[in-house]
Amino acid sequence: VTGFAVRGGAVTVHRERCPGVARMTAAGRTAVVVRWADEDDGDGGGDYRVTLFAEAFSRPHLLADLTEAIAAEGAEVVAAAVEPPREQRVRHTYTLQLPDAGRLPTLMRAMRNVPGVYDVTREGRSMAAARS
Repeated sequence: VTGFAVRGGAVTVHRERCPGVARMTAAGRTAVVVRWADEDDGDGGGDYRVTLFAEAFSRPHLLADLTEAIAAEGAEVVAAAVEPPREQRVRHTYTLQLPDAGRLPTLMRAMRNVPGVYDVTREGRSMAAARS
């Protein structure tokens, strides 16, 4: 399967051979790495799952740029949500699967380097504490 970012912060998922994939690619859309989670995959096989929050200034193609940065670091998007913009700011929530926890700092740095992103924090860390 493959995915494409669409309006409203959603990602559409298609089979690789779906005619929609050719149309999206021809329209200049960038594919987003997606995969189906195995229901019996309880142990994760050494993988590391983390939820990250990206705070950013709202702009076109932000979702695509963030998911591209995530994929470039070898992480897989398990779940994603985008809150509606407030005062031109938006919050993205990503649950990600990494091959190992040691890649987390590099991933967070890559996400912070996306234009418009001003903060990336892990779930369980206070946003107020992270900003001070």
